[in-house]
Amino acid sequence: MSRNVKVVLNRRNVSRQLLHNKQLLDEVQYQIEGMAEAHDSIKVYRNEDGERGNVVATIPMPVEDAHRGLMSDMLGKVRI
Repeated sequence: MSRNVKVVLNRRNVSRQLLHNKQLLDEVQYQIEGMAEAHDSIKVYRNEDGERGNVVATIPMPVEDAHRGLMSDMLGKVRI
């Protein structure tokens, strides 16, 4: 007999354990920095202000226009 299972996540714990996970952020930053070598104008930095930790990649719009989809491809290739 199958039964439905309900999973409830504690938002504060998920935020603390995932979005501020140093090992996870280090791995994402390492991957993005490796892919950012494709163009000198791509800048990668970590933003750990506020409620979340983020790895941020920026690229000037003219470069993104010339290489349409470069940023999307980079982010889509990140594996955790």
